This record gives sequence, structure tokens and C-alpha cells, in this order.
Amino acid sequence: MSKIDKIDQLRKLFFNKKFDEIIIEIEKIKDKNSLYLNILGAARLNRDNLEKQDKENALSNFEEAYLKDNKTENGLNAIINYINVATDLNKFDKIFHYIKSAKNNFGENERLLEAIQRFYQFQHNTIERKKVLELIIKNKSKSVKIWSSYLYNNNFLSNSKTQKDHYNLAKRFNEVLPSFKLPHLPIDKNIKERKIKIGFLSADLNQNHSVNFFLKGLLKNLDRNKFQLIAIGNWKEVNFSNLELRENFDEWFSVYNLQDLEAINLIRSKKIDIIFDIMGMTGENRPTLFKNRIAPIQINWLGYCNTSGLKNMDFIFADPHLIKDSEERYYSEKVKKLSYIWNSHSGISIERKLMDLPVKHNDKFTFGSFNNFNKISDETLNCWEKILKSSESYRIFLKSSVEYSPNHLLSKLKERGIEKQITILKKSKTFTDHLKMYDQIDLALDTFPYNGVTTTFEALWQSVPVLTLRGDNFLSRNGYSILKNLGIEELISNNSDDYVSKAIKLSNNYNDLQNIKKKIYENLLNSKLFDVKSFTESFENALLECVSEKLQ
Repeated sequence: MSKIDKIDQLRKLFFNKKFDEIIIEIEKIKDKNSLYLNILGAARLNRDNLEKQDKENALSNFEEAYLKDNKTENGLNAIINYINVATDLNKFDKIFHYIKSAKNNFGENERLLEAIQRFYQFQHNTIERKKVLELIIKNKSKSVKIWSSYLYNNNFLSNSKTQKDHYNLAKRFNEVLPSFKLPHLPIDKNIKERKIKIGFLSADLNQNHSVNFFLKGLLKNLDRNKFQLIAIGNWKEVNFSNLELRENFDEWFSVYNLQDLEAINLIRSKKIDIIFDIMGMTGENRPTLFKNRIAPIQINWLGYCNTSGLKNMDFIFADPHLIKDSEERYYSEKVKKLSYIWNSHSGISIERKLMDLPVKHNDKFTFGSFNNFNKISDETLNCWEKILKSSESYRIFLKSSVEYSPNHLLSKLKERGIEKQITILKKSKTFTDHLKMYDQIDLALDTFPYNGVTTTFEALWQSVPVLTLRGDNFLSRNGYSILKNLGIEELISNNSDDYVSKAIKLSNNYNDLQNIKKKIYENLLNSKLFDVKSFTESFENALLECVSEKLQ
């Protein structure tokens, strides 16, 4: 069989998903060229019962392919695959060398740069990731994924520009997204005379995602005599397996396998009145759907704490503490402020107990942050460094809310000379184990400019004080809003110096900190943080206001 015939045979097998047969056929070939090795690696990654060993073997195949042929299209495909698989496997020992080599050989190839920025994402190296994403965008990329990643990544950077700058950048994203020639989608003039159809679009509804803690209480309490609820999923699975959420919807469907125009037409056919985007710039988002309008009223809420930049996104739900009146012009959406707080946690099925400060039972004062490691900005680290260097008896427990390699963070800690005072905890096996880890924390340290949300609610549920820094936009005032609604303003800092000063002062005044801990315990369940019924009432009122404004 000639090489051409062999390759045609392999392609047919690949098309028919006969991956095990491909592996057998290529393994018979003694002198495998780069194309065979690329096909072999891809077949291993697509096996039905994919195992870690398959990924490791595929990694070796891609590496060999690149070393054999590092200047052609086959070599480019090989190194892109190598970077992606090495990132998945946390095998970074060779990756920097190969990235440098690949840049020399292929320059500013967008596919290569996309793999490199993904590598930096999983290293939580937001600064280097921004440089690569900016380079792709400067090369006039129209990739929705790249633009979404760029906007999302900027939120983590302490040296990022102002909200006005972010708003202007987000508006550029709106222009990048494709526009379809579609008929106008007016609001039904009789909408108030029937049930209002509300849709929620997300890829996370079918997962154990943190947004579901805030969504499920609302769904259970919305007045079903007034509203009909529809879930629009963007997930691969055939079923809506999250039964706790699914039971609160009247209807659900997924648009994952549909192209944008197909998805738009399907959603429009459902005649939904109000639709919520609860993803924003996060992964698996579908901003093109919202740009081309899939409901007469479109609202940005919950999943992304900043402006979408989309002209057709009508409202963003916030609260009085998050966005000042003078700042509303830097959000493409009309800001709709709920009465007290922009979300409400449905509660945790673990008994609350008021415990002593952990420091009373050991010789170390323990700070902690269980936020996504991407949120640990340089400005945050600078403050933590000052805190830790003020006393050898201080330590910080870190635990990422998502799976990432800690290598880059560890290198930053070593540069500052604080690595011995910081412990990176492993991911907990169960949610109960995760919550119990808060019991080791004397004082939680919020991140900035991107504050924690779910982790702050969790810490407060466990009566752990959370020190936050009030910023200058939505995402940097999350902690401020939460603590204001709890009535614990002594944990709010106005700037980085105040943040450091408060942390040190509280760590040296156990009685004051214990009193704050007690105050949290007593205030929590009577606050708006977990008052789902009160929140639902505020939410419903906001919905009806949106409808009235659209009818004008």
C-alpha cells in the first residue's frame, strides 16, 4: 500500500471513529513520519476509554513528530498538540524550551499563540497570558474565544486600566462578533397579562458549579403563577442531570451542538421574553447569540461581574454598593440595582458552630485565601508579603477553587521570600472536607482587584472573618457589598495600606477578632446574604421594572 493510500485509509478510520484500529495500523509502521505520529497521538486522545497513559503516550508522539519535522504544517500541528497535552498533564519541564523554539519557527501563528496563552492560563500567569492574547488581537483576530479570554483575564490584573478603558475595550468586542440579518424582536405588548417566559443560558447548569448555589434558591422561590422558567444549556451531555436545578424549570434544551445562527433561530422560536446570560466572558460562553438578540429583554447577571460590552445586552443586575451612579456610563448595559445585594446564597446543609479562633490552640496565626489562584494579583501578593514579614508567627493557607498548576505562584512566593510561610492545600475530596478547612483560618484575606464571592459566603457561613479591599468597579466591590449587607464594616479596607494595617491589627487583637467572629455568627442568618425569599422579591420587582421600561 502506498503512503497516499495508507493516509487515506487512516483518515477514513478517523472519520468513522475507529481509533483503536488506527493505533494498531500505525504501530505496525517502522519508520513513522511526523504525519503518522500526529494521527497516532490524536487517535490516542480520542479513544472512548481515554486514560492518563493514553495522554502520556500521545504527548510522546507529538514530541517525536515535532523533533522530526519542526518547520512544516505537520510540525506546527505537533507542537500545538504537545503544548495542549503537556498543559493538561502538568508536564512543564520542556514546555518553555519548545515554546521558544516554536515561536522562532512559526512566528505569530494564531493557533500556536492560542495554545501558549492556554498554557499560561493553567499556570495562572495572568501577565504573560495578557501579552500573548494582546498579540493575537493586534493581529486582528476575530476569535470569540480569544476576545472573551482577553477581557476576562484583564479583570484579574492589578495594573489593568480603569473601568472606562475596560468598557471601551468591551465595546470593541461587540464589533468583532458576527451580525446576522434577522427580523426585529419586539416585546409583546400584552406581556403583563400572562406568564412571563424567562430563560437562563449557561454551560454550568449541568455541573456542580458555584453559580448554582445562588441560582437554585431563586428558582425555587420565583412566583410560578407569574413566570415560566426555561433552561438553555450549552453542554455536551444528552441529559440535564443536575436534578436539583432541573426540577425548577418548565422546559430545558441545549444549544451546544448548534452553530450560532441555528441556536439563535431555535431560541427565538421559543418566544422567551427575558433571557439571562449567566456566563459573560467565562468559558463556553455564547456572546454572539446575545449580540443578535434572542429575547426582547436581555440581562447580564451572576456569572460575570463586569460589563459585557454588547449593544443588545439591555440590563446588568447589580446593587447599591457595586456601581456608583456616576460610573454607570462605563457599563454598556443599563444598571439595574436590586434592593440590597446582587445575589443571595441558598445556604449550606452543614450545621453552623461558633468556634474559638484557631490561634488559641496553636502558636501560629493563620490567614487564608481559598480563591481562584488567578485572583492572586501582584498587588495582593505585595500586601501579603508585608503582612507575613511583620511576624514570623504568621502563615497563610492557600487553596484554589479551580484546578491549576501552582508552579508560577510558587516562583512568585520565592521571589518575595515568603514561601516558607505559605502552605498550598490540596483539593478537598468532598465539599464537607472543603468547608472544614475554613475552621483552620483565623482571618481570611480577600483578593483584589477581583474579589471572591462564593468563597466569601462560605467563609462567613463558617463564621470566619474576611478582610476585603473596596475597589472601583463591580468585580472589585463584591466583598464590600457582602460585608455591608452583613453589617461588618470593620473588615472593609479603603486601600492597600489600610488592608495591611487592618490585617496586622486584627491578628494582634484576639478579643476584637473573636468578637467579630461572634458578630458574624449572630448576624449571618438574619442578613440579606442568605435571605433567598427577600432577594427573590427584589429580583421579581427588578424584572417587572425592566418589562415596564421596555414597554415605554
